[in-house]
Amino acid sequence: MSGILKRLSFQTGQSRKVTYYRPPVFAKDDYGVETDTISAQEIIVPDVRAYIRNRTDKSFVQQRAGHNVTGKADIFLPNLSTLKNFPNFSGATAFNEPEGFDKIIDYDTTVYQVPTDTATGWSGTGSAATDGESVTLTATGGGNLVYSTTATNTLEADRFRLKIKASGSVQLNAIRVYHGSLASTHRVNWDNDNFILLDNNLLTIDLPFVSGTTSASIYQTGSRNGVTVSIGGGLSQEAQYQADFRKLQIDFSATNGDTITVKDIKYYKSSEWSIHEINDYNDEFMSLSCVRTEGRRDSRRRAYGTAYNNP
Repeated sequence: MSGILKRLSFQTGQSRKVTYYRPPVFAKDDYGVETDTISAQEIIVPDVRAYIRNRTDKSFVQQRAGHNVTGKADIFLPNLSTLKNFPNFSGATAFNEPEGFDKIIDYDTTVYQVPTDTATGWSGTGSAATDGESVTLTATGGGNLVYSTTATNTLEADRFRLKIKASGSVQLNAIRVYHGSLASTHRVNWDNDNFILLDNNLLTIDLPFVSGTTSASIYQTGSRNGVTVSIGGGLSQEAQYQADFRKLQIDFSATNGDTITVKDIKYYKSSEWSIHEINDYNDEFMSLSCVRTEGRRDSRRRAYGTAYNNP
């Protein structure tokens, strides 16, 4: 099934990589009301190949909370054992079957692609070079890998992703993006659990870039690494996400001679599908009936300067 999906991606464009996402489950108090305590962490599996067969492109039937169902589709995914062999999720025990209202995060539009086909703008603790597709830093010790540019719009983006690998025992400490200024008070911080990257094995990191987010996840070999999302404090939370992109900084711990490689770094606009029915579930593939709901209007966001999660 994985081979078929890969061939379809070149022939029709209907097969593409998506992110499988299950929201966290919150605990309940003695009255059965959900609290802020998470009982089961979110599950996120990036780079899953899927075949999306649209049944409805646009519908204006109003649903709960005023959202509109803007699309319906049958989505075909590889079987569960294939998903659980991804570098992010291999060895996991928490993901045993798809569930209703799990999410398929589809790729909509690249808002801004950080260039990795040139070493221009890249620097860090060591020397940075490119092979035309990725940037590799040969470290002289622990520190950071940095990309700086002039002000670049990322207003329509709601997610940020990159692929990273390392040689040696490189520990990933944090990912930071600066907006509106190069000052530390003008940055969005994804501070994680400081885990060791797999040796020479690309890991896809897919994180939310939205106002109000407080936590996220990076999975590697089935283990969740918690990511605390925060802002520097120099701008209001809403203004932080409206300001132009200025710098990307990846903080790490390493020894002299270790290498860190990054590629496919982008801010992107996502399209979120919600699983409503499981049509087929066998050893070869999963067939899921999904709907897509409207979460925002970019024209209003540009006009009014509102944050992502405002109407």
